[in-house]
Amino acid sequence: MNSKDKRKHRRTVFNRDILLDSVDGKKAVIKANDISTSGIGLYADMPRIKGELLRLTFDLVQNGFKREINIAGEVKHVELADHGYNFGVRFL
Repeated sequence: MNSKDKRKHRRTVFNRDILLDSVDGKKAVIKANDISTSGIGLYADMPRIKGELLRLTFDLVQNGFKREINIAGEVKHVELADHGYNFGVRFL
């Protein structure tokens, strides 16, 4: 069974830039693939470490109003992708 089969929450396509702030103080703008109420799928050219804690900042439009979301997350899985890495982050 792969990780997609184990998902408890429906994912929605979420193609936008995300500001990633790692615990070592390094910041980067990366790409989001999808999002759910429990986490987010991301793509970056540098790998992340499973278990790593991150802070993510992105805009979310809700009922026509744009809100900035700033949320902590934990890297749950990392996989090699074309020219980079896909990784899943569970919101904390």
